[in-house]
Order: sequence, then structure tokens, then C-alpha cells
Amino acid sequence: MFFRSILIALGLLGLSTAAAQELPQRVLETAATLIPGTPPDEIKATPLPGLYQVTFGPQVVYLFADGRYLLHGDLIDLDTTVNLTEEVRQTGRRSAIEDLDEAGMVVFSPAEPKSTITVFTDTECGYCVRLHKEVDQLLAGGVKVRYLGYPRAGTKSSSFDTLVSVWCADNPQQAMTDAKSGRAIEPRICDTDIARHMEVAELVGVRGTPTIVLQNGKTIPGYVPAGELIGLANAAAAAAIN
Repeated sequence: MFFRSILIALGLLGLSTAAAQELPQRVLETAATLIPGTPPDEIKATPLPGLYQVTFGPQVVYLFADGRYLLHGDLIDLDTTVNLTEEVRQTGRRSAIEDLDEAGMVVFSPAEPKSTITVFTDTECGYCVRLHKEVDQLLAGGVKVRYLGYPRAGTKSSSFDTLVSVWCADNPQQAMTDAKSGRAIEPRICDTDIARHMEVAELVGVRGTPTIVLQNGKTIPGYVPAGELIGLANAAAAAAIN
């Protein structure tokens, strides 16, 4: 059963009449039903005839012109070795991260940032602790570090309670350092953006911590030594500007 008519889908998608006429009706109808209640952000033809790209933020799938068959995977241009799907995912991840309020993050910033990394973190994650021990090196390299809360054990866990206490502390930066150093911090309860961070983590495809998102939307699943991460972060910032 279709959840919206083609005219409603076109209106929600913001497609011009001319653009819509270039897309098969079956593709538009099927795309509108893939995630009930959520219209795609974009539908467009790919370089492969008869194959259409459908995006929901960082999530990308492909539909064939008859609207019957869906393909989930990477589309790679072998001539240029460019992963076309990953390029779209990066744009979606970047947009999802930019929609978050930095005021709801725990941020460590140098005086003059050259780049920014956004890190999904958990205080009880060994590699998160290892990364945090190198925050001073990252700051010295011009990298701003923005932490998002991602308790791997869920919202009913001690790690969630600790993260909330960190976010609610009078000095969240010090509380983050204390928690990741194994020191007890004062239990606190307040409104935080951690639930929103977890929603974005699901959208971005986070599977563990730390997960690092660079400014260009590229993700790094896991720990990277500060010396290497500084170069990656600054290069990504330059790419995002260009």
C-alpha cells in the first residue's frame, strides 16, 4: 500500500515539475514508501541507465526503473575509482552533524582551530580513553574535538548515567577527563542532547566507539593516533571548504 500519492510525494520532495517528469513514476511511488512517514531527501538518475539513487540523509539505496527491485550497496566508477555512493553518504553525514547544536556537546577547542572532529564517545570504552589522552596533542595541532554521547550499552546502563553526569557537570570538560581517567564524578541529572546524539549515531551508522566524523563527512570507525588524526582532520577541513 502506498503511504502517499505521487503528487504529495513530489510536493514533499520539493521536486520541480520538469525534474519529476524525468523520473519514472514507479520509482517516485516506491521511494515514497521505503520509510513510512519519511520522504526521501533526493531522488535522481545515476550514470547507469535505468538505475535511480534514493537518499535519506546518509542512507543511500538504488531503485530500478520499474520500481520493483531495490539495490543496497556501493556504486563505484571503475574508470575514476570513485565510490559514488560514499560521496553521497559523506554529504548526508555532514548535514546530520551540522544539524546538531554545538552547545549540547562537550567541546575541547584550541584558540585558533584549523579543523573540527566530532566524536561519538563512551566513558567506558578503552579506545575512547586512549583517544582522550591525546586531546592535548590534537589541540596543539589545531583540531577542535567535539564529543557526542553514545553509551554503547544503551540508556539503561551505568555508562549512560555517567555520560549524563559529565554533560550536567559544572565543568563538563574536566568531568569528561575525570570519567575517562577512572576517577569518580558527582552523579548529576539534567536535560542533555545525548538522546539526540544517539539518534544521529543510528542515522550515521555508528557501530562502536569511538567513531570520528571529519568535517567532510568521512567517518573513522575507531581509534587513530593523534599524529595521524591531525593530518586527516586538517585535510578534511580543507576539502570541506573546497
